[in-house]
Amino acid sequence: MSGLRAMVLAAGLGDRMRPLTDHLPKPLLPIANRPVMGYVLEHIARHGFTEVIANLHYRGEQIREEFGDGKRWGVNLSYSHEEKLWGIAGGVRRCRDFLGDGTFLVIGADDLTDMDLSALLARHRRVGALASIGLAEVKETSQYGIVVTDAEGRIERFVEKPKGEAPSNLANTQIYLFEPGVFEFIPPDQVYDFGFHAFPAMVAAGAPFYAFRLPGYWRDIGSIGDYLGAQADVMQRRVTARIEGQEVEPGVWLGHGCEVHAGAKLTPPVVLDDRCRVGPRAALGGATAVGQEITVPEGASLWNVVVWPGAALPPGASLSRSVVSREGIYSG
Repeated sequence: MSGLRAMVLAAGLGDRMRPLTDHLPKPLLPIANRPVMGYVLEHIARHGFTEVIANLHYRGEQIREEFGDGKRWGVNLSYSHEEKLWGIAGGVRRCRDFLGDGTFLVIGADDLTDMDLSALLARHRRVGALASIGLAEVKETSQYGIVVTDAEGRIERFVEKPKGEAPSNLANTQIYLFEPGVFEFIPPDQVYDFGFHAFPAMVAAGAPFYAFRLPGYWRDIGSIGDYLGAQADVMQRRVTARIEGQEVEPGVWLGHGCEVHAGAKLTPPVVLDDRCRVGPRAALGGATAVGQEITVPEGASLWNVVVWPGAALPPGASLSRSVVSREGIYSG
């Protein structure tokens, strides 16, 4: 396997998603019973980015154990462990040798997307960019880096998480294409960020720095509500993504060894992982995913719920828009 190079950003603390990330790093949050980073790896592989490095810090060994060499997801995956967080740009700088002397991609490990990376690469090369950003329209501009471009896509302003009225509604998706010359704007061995440091410096220097609105789906998973929404979008096929299990009827996927009582009701979309059991008069629907070896007790009702492996559902549980883990039940 040989292809374009990419870096997947997997070192963050996942603070916005606590308490879900108290015991599980954000790249491993299960969506339809698969870790979100798995969707990212498969997506970049579809666009030819198969030589991949992921930076690790918080609970990095869990990520390494899950993804290994990456071949299951269609990539060759290696890792860069950060004893301390170096910032996104600083972390990329530490992987300079791996990223080599050609165009490379940087993408978040925990944002769900099927945006057209090949279109971004074509535009990047056509204009001779040093750096290019994929953009998406957003409503809540204060949560993102906001970008203003000219008619050709060249960046005129970059405002990180603006307070008050924003200069545009086009947000940085943290999908970047870079040429090796970008390292001139990232000093070695410093904590450094793109949005606050490197990008403003590139604009000030007049570097060929572009941003393009991309076709396709993108969602920043920054809250339990976003997480539940991302799961619904996967299961309702609003985003290109692979769902594991046998689709026994439209919108209902069952893993190996599942037992569903004849008196239970599954309203699509529903995904059950391997060896799940669903008791009599249980009702599941509204984009519900049940993790491996979970028993859904008699009379339980689950609507737009994620049940993680190892969790226990109380008898007669009635839950909606919730995440159930070993540690508790959290509403979105």
